[in-house]
Amino acid sequence: MSTIPAPADAIAESQRLIAALERRRAELPFVDVVLEAHRTMHQELEVSHSSSEQAVAEWRAALARRWECEVAGRRLYRQIMRQLAEGYRTEAPAFKVISRGGAEAESSPAQLLEDLSRLQAALSISGVSELSRLRGRQLEELSLELAHAIGHADSCEHRRRSSALDNRMVREVYRRVRGETCRALVGHYGDDLPFDLRCLFEQY
Repeated sequence: MSTIPAPADAIAESQRLIAALERRRAELPFVDVVLEAHRTMHQELEVSHSSSEQAVAEWRAALARRWECEVAGRRLYRQIMRQLAEGYRTEAPAFKVISRGGAEAESSPAQLLEDLSRLQAALSISGVSELSRLRGRQLEELSLELAHAIGHADSCEHRRRSSALDNRMVREVYRRVRGETCRALVGHYGDDLPFDLRCLFEQY
């Protein structure tokens, strides 16, 4: 009884314990109280597990979307930088202000957003009107998409962590309820605790 069972194990074990208690209604004077507690816990285990699974799925989808935006952002950044390199000498001050010397390739999502914003600002004052109009709009749209994707991924990560913590707390409560049930059954049966019940309580 010292460890917290895994989510799926807790749900399956809870169902088996409820079934075992149901079979002994005639033997246990306190069975209705115990069954009510375990049915409530079983429902909470299922709800918590489902919520945790959904949070993980949403988090993964959010990461995938953020990655798509990152790939598109890096691609657009490289394209514009190549165009600038063709229009300016690479040692020109304006080019040096925009570029981070190749470090952009290792940018975090937040750093990439800053790179795109800095490039957009540089284009707006570059005087290359056609490039500024075309690429400036693309940078603005992609920056908005990336910013939203970053925020959504962060939010999903928070929900995933919170849901995982809630799930662990519910399983800890279940572990305690299970321990109380074990003590009550041992108090009733003594050394004659039925084999199927003994097996259930010896699992963890």
